[in-house]
Amino acid sequence: MSEPLNFSGHETFHCRQFWLKKGYDFLKEERSFTADDAVAHLGVGKNMVTAIRFWMRAFEMADENNNLSDLAHHLLDDKGWDPFLEDIGSLWLLHYQLVKTGHASIARIIFKDLRDRNPEFNAKTYSDFVLSEKGKVKETTLEKDFSVFLRNYHGKESGEIDDLSGLLADLELVSVAKVEAEEDAKRKERKVYYIERKKRPSLPLPILLYAILDSFPEGRSFNLNTLMDPIGKTFALDKDGLYELLSELRTLDKSITVSREASVVELQFTKTRLDRWAILNNYYAR
Repeated sequence: MSEPLNFSGHETFHCRQFWLKKGYDFLKEERSFTADDAVAHLGVGKNMVTAIRFWMRAFEMADENNNLSDLAHHLLDDKGWDPFLEDIGSLWLLHYQLVKTGHASIARIIFKDLRDRNPEFNAKTYSDFVLSEKGKVKETTLEKDFSVFLRNYHGKESGEIDDLSGLLADLELVSVAKVEAEEDAKRKERKVYYIERKKRPSLPLPILLYAILDSFPEGRSFNLNTLMDPIGKTFALDKDGLYELLSELRTLDKSITVSREASVVELQFTKTRLDRWAILNNYYAR
C-alpha cells in the first residue's frame, strides 16, 4: 500500500546534514519525539524536532511508530557503514529511499510524474500539477513544500536566511534553467528548474544494483522499459545512461548479464538472485 499524499510535516525545514544521525541515536536510546525533553536531547527547537521525525520517516530510517529500520541500523549506527553520510553513494541511497517511500510526496511526484509532463518547472508548475492531478491542497502549502524540496536538492535560494546546504545538493540533480533575454518577463520573475536525464557518473554501481534488487524482490529477468520507472526516473537516467550502467554491473558479479537484441535490452541474474544487503556491505567495506 502506497503512502498517502503528504505535503507538510517538515515544518518548512529541509533535512540538515546530521539530522538523520541525530534522529537515529535518539530513537536508539528509546526516546520519544513527543516527550517534553526531546528538545533538550536533540539540541534543536521544537519545530525542528517535528522536522527530524518527518525526515526519519521520509528517508525510511524509521516507520510511523518510530521503529528504526534495518537500513538505518546498517547505515547510521556508530559502527555502521557511513553514519555521517560522507560517501556520495549514501546520498544516492537516501535519494532512492526518499522517492520510494513517498512520505515526502513531492520527491516522487517531481521525479516520476511532473518531470514527464513539464521538463522545466517551478513552484507554480508544481502547484498546478498537484491541484489538477492529485486533489485539493492549499496552494501556499504546496509552495512551501516546493521551497523545502529545492533546499534539499539545490541548496540556498536567493534571499533565504538559512544558508545550510541541502542534504542531497551534492547529487546535482536539480539545475536552474537558463532564461534567454527574449523570453517573457513573467518567466524571469521566478526561477525555473529542470532535472536532466543522463548517465550519472557519481552513482555507484552497487547502489544502482541495490535499488534494482529492492524494487524487484522477485524475478531474475527485466527489460530496460520495466526498469525505467522505478530506476531510470528515480536516478534521472535516460535509457542510454541506464543501459551503460547496467552493462557495467557484470564487474560486480559475473552472474549478471545484459543482452541487447534489436531494440530490446534485458538484464538477467543467471544464478540465484543476489542479496541486496550483501551488495551494500561489500560496497562500504571497500
